[in-house]
Amino acid sequence: MKKLNNLWILPLLACLMLPFSCSEDLLDQVNTNTVSTGTFWANADDVKLAVNGMYHPITNTFFWGRIIHTGAMLRSDVFNVRPFDANTAMSTFQGEAGVARWATEPWQEAYKCIFRANAILENVTADNVPDAAQRNGFLGQAYFMRAFCHWYLVNLYGNVPLVTKVATTEEEFFPPQAAQSAVWAQIIADFEAAEGLLPASWSGNDVGRPTSGSAAGFVGKSKLYSGDYAGAEAAFVRVVGSGNYALLPADRYHENFDESNENNEESVFELQFLGIDAFAWGVDIPGVGTMGNFHIDYAPPEKSPDQSHFINSWVKDLFEANGETVRRDQTLAYDYPGSTGYGGVAFLDDFAGDIAVADADGMEPIFTRKYAGMDIGVRDDVDFLGTNVGNNWRIIRYADILLMHAEALNEQGKTADAETFLNMVRMRAQVAPKTGLSQADMRQAIIDERVLELTGEGHRFFDLVRWGLADDYMGASSLHGDHPKSLSGGVFVSNKHEYIWIPVSELSANPNLTQNPGY
Repeated sequence: MKKLNNLWILPLLACLMLPFSCSEDLLDQVNTNTVSTGTFWANADDVKLAVNGMYHPITNTFFWGRIIHTGAMLRSDVFNVRPFDANTAMSTFQGEAGVARWATEPWQEAYKCIFRANAILENVTADNVPDAAQRNGFLGQAYFMRAFCHWYLVNLYGNVPLVTKVATTEEEFFPPQAAQSAVWAQIIADFEAAEGLLPASWSGNDVGRPTSGSAAGFVGKSKLYSGDYAGAEAAFVRVVGSGNYALLPADRYHENFDESNENNEESVFELQFLGIDAFAWGVDIPGVGTMGNFHIDYAPPEKSPDQSHFINSWVKDLFEANGETVRRDQTLAYDYPGSTGYGGVAFLDDFAGDIAVADADGMEPIFTRKYAGMDIGVRDDVDFLGTNVGNNWRIIRYADILLMHAEALNEQGKTADAETFLNMVRMRAQVAPKTGLSQADMRQAIIDERVLELTGEGHRFFDLVRWGLADDYMGASSLHGDHPKSLSGGVFVSNKHEYIWIPVSELSANPNLTQNPGY
């Protein structure tokens, strides 16, 4: 190789010694291995490539594919995380900036997606995409994903820059943190713009892209989080009234989480994953990074490459007090009649090793079923890192819309109306409806129902924070009795753990950023 590398010197010397015999054009060549921004946005095919590339930072390992679960979703009181050094310090409230892991990657991936969305919004015109419907679809997806990323950034980190254009000046390259109210206002405006541009549905290979209903659902969710209950109600009315969504029947409830019928009638928006053999950890290139590495965080202890977790007993108790079987059987794995594990193997046989780990830890053996890969096959069929787990992650389901709709109504004092939507969810689960509730009782019923319906789907921690209940259930004196983070000894601290820390690398790179309180 060294001999070959030296061969380039001879022609270069010849050119230097005989300048008129070597054309300067030889030194002015187009690099065919890169794409020029000056020529890229030529037509609709280019734009579609850009739109497809916009999604990849969110589905790869460093965001939804894995890291957001390790650092963020497992923080709730549902999960008693088995400590595993720096890997679990964030999810056990023991992480500190610059010491623990997993704060950096979601920040970087979200802003990478935002950059790509902004580039699309700035470069798509009637000149390069003449077809108005196609152009609207491209722009709508860009507005949607810019809002989606800011939504998770503001809920994860709290104090974040608001980036709405491709940076061209020094000031724009080093943006300060914006007021949370300004970020929320932009999120809502972007989702509303997306709602007006996106189609009600897609066909063929485009199925799974966000729709007008997806955007309306996020408008409602964002307004609910912001305390605009009337605005949230209006958005949820648009979703419910569209006729495009329905609850799956009880005997198909499992289709909300496995690969058998993805993008079904209950799906409002889901991230698209594929079980694939090609794997490169967190690399942002085509064909890799779209598998369910989140399996690592939801698989039981003896199956997970990390230490995994147990489900706290209060969750099981709530299911049993509610007389649940439909949702329990697809949410929790423990020793109940007919309980199974991977590939349909009897629970006590399949989970024997995990039960022994629970016994050693002094925990009741209750495990996560959703997104643990149990529908793929027996344990040995599921790859060590989950690369063959291709379950789409359901970001918003219609059941979630109905419960948020009930909450928006109840907070306006429309409790009787709220019962309708609460009971739609309960009746699908084949449990008795709730009637004649006071506003306070309805509020608690919605809190409980969100546990029964949505446990393990990434909503609980954000719910506790927005309800002001995080300290009540995860602080030093937990209302659960047994502390939900007992295995690690971690404790939620108010005015700190509502958000994770700003990555130290970002603070070093951008002098206009300040660290979150408490870190």
